[in-house]
Amino acid sequence: MGLPYFGYAESTGELRELYDKMRERPMPPVYRPAHGGAPGIIQAHSLDPALIPRVFGTSTTLNGAGPLTWPERELINATTSRLNQCLY
Repeated sequence: MGLPYFGYAESTGELRELYDKMRERPMPPVYRPAHGGAPGIIQAHSLDPALIPRVFGTSTTLNGAGPLTWPERELINATTSRLNQCLY
């Protein structure tokens, strides 16, 4: 059984507003889902909408400016998640 979540189509109120905000963030086209909703990593946090700005605010700070390219940062993030047994 997978993690329950609320997708963009089912979202309302605060969650819909957060999804819209997150969709406006700059990201490479490869991370924009074909369905037009919020990326899965964001939807995985839908059960606690108050956490979304904190989690992604932190990741923006950690992954923001610096010498690494977006793919290099994503490789580090994915490797760290794997080592932490977080299989998103």
